[in-house]
Amino acid sequence: MLEKINKLLARKQYVWIILGFIVVIGIFFRTYNFHDWLPFNMDQGRDAILIGGVINGTKSIPLLGPKAGGTDFYLGPMPYYFQILSAKIFGNFPDKMAYPDLFSSILCIPLFFFFLRKYFNIKISITLTALLSVSTYAIVVSRFAWNPNSTPFWTILGFYAVHNTISQKNNHQMLWSIIAGLAIGIGVQLHTTFLLFFPITTLIIFVSLFIRKINFLKYFFIILTVSLCLNIPQFISEYQTSGHNTIEFFKGLRDKPNNHITLGDNILRDSACWIESGISIISGYEISSSCEINIKDTSFLKLLLFTLGMIFIFGGIFLGARYLYQEKDWDKKYFLIIIFLYLGIAYLIYIPLAYTLSKRYFVMLIFFPFIFLGFWMNFLAQKSHKIYIYFLFILILSLMISNLYFTYNSFVEFIDYENGRSNGIANVILKEMEGVSNFIISNSTGEKEVYITGNKRHLFKTFNSIKFLVEKSGIKISQINKSSTAVHGNIFHLHTLRKMKELSKGKISSLDFASYGRFSIYMTRNKQ
Repeated sequence: MLEKINKLLARKQYVWIILGFIVVIGIFFRTYNFHDWLPFNMDQGRDAILIGGVINGTKSIPLLGPKAGGTDFYLGPMPYYFQILSAKIFGNFPDKMAYPDLFSSILCIPLFFFFLRKYFNIKISITLTALLSVSTYAIVVSRFAWNPNSTPFWTILGFYAVHNTISQKNNHQMLWSIIAGLAIGIGVQLHTTFLLFFPITTLIIFVSLFIRKINFLKYFFIILTVSLCLNIPQFISEYQTSGHNTIEFFKGLRDKPNNHITLGDNILRDSACWIESGISIISGYEISSSCEINIKDTSFLKLLLFTLGMIFIFGGIFLGARYLYQEKDWDKKYFLIIIFLYLGIAYLIYIPLAYTLSKRYFVMLIFFPFIFLGFWMNFLAQKSHKIYIYFLFILILSLMISNLYFTYNSFVEFIDYENGRSNGIANVILKEMEGVSNFIISNSTGEKEVYITGNKRHLFKTFNSIKFLVEKSGIKISQINKSSTAVHGNIFHLHTLRKMKELSKGKISSLDFASYGRFSIYMTRNKQ
């Protein structure tokens, strides 16, 4: 079996066929029932309202993007620009606005292969690319619109372009420095941490080369110029507001952490986050969502996986460092330097943020467990005994099956949402919101303004989404308190299916009611 695989990979045409097949698998998982199961929560609803307003001409093109969580600092507007362009081309609807994240995730698969080929052989590169294609973590972040979701593509493109810019085997440094500037200029607008990770990495690389009297500075200034040009809207906003957004950025950096948390606590928590996120990205299994692991309360399986993850991560670091020390080839050496420099900067920056971290912060670091696995594969493949090869085969097969299992479970969860079999509302999906919104539209009885009330927690999650869908039909909708009697007209009440049972027993008087997924909605009317 292994000999047949080796023979196939020795012929380039089969490599492209296999890579194409891997991309097709990735496309299938990323697009399956994409419209109905699109997460469409409060943030996505907020963004859709803004994008829809720009498309309709009722709002101006924004100079700033989404607000960074927990601060009053706003990112760059590039995520909105991508959504505006997508809505212009494909239509002014939530799933069309999510296409940029979907497309970037698909393009990331072949790009990752070409990036890996800068260091690893074809067998390892194909295997790691296949794992990325079926990674539950990668699939989940590709299936909805959120500003950091496309960072894997722009991160890897940035790596690839910077490496080609300083490569001794490339004669198109000018072109690649422009591409690097595009990747970095876009990436810094997608997440606050990326604003620090990649610029610092790039600066250190070019300064170190300059110190070694290897003069690539002109390409550095090309990267810098292109990156700054892509951020002109933010400079305009800063000029108009006397630097308000920059002030908020530094204010967010100065916010004091909990005084009871020591540096040692932060380092341990940061390290735990890297281990747990690495496990989640490469296998689909989530030990915890908050990077917290308590030896007394955690199951044996989770402790075992955490221990194996710790061996995997620290072993990967050791192997990578050893390969870096031994490497004589310029291009391969700088592949490793770029990777480890970026990861080291990210680790240090995450230390003071350790107690706010979760696995979503690792979306722009999605490549790191695959790179570490590549080091392990390279190490074990060099062993002469066949048992190591069979161990690798079983390991890779197990990781693929694990990811497929957890991806299937995530799809089953969406089916439960559709059928109302789930009580949680961590995610609200488009199909549910379409049903609720269509009910409001069809029962508005000619009114141009209607009202909605209900459970505050549910409305907090859903109101922006309902507002976008309802107001596309020219009907204004406002949120009111349950006890409000000052309004007159149609009032829609949003609740869970449990409320529907009370309705069916006649305990609540209503004009009409229905259920959509996990939500029930009914209408009453306040007469003037």
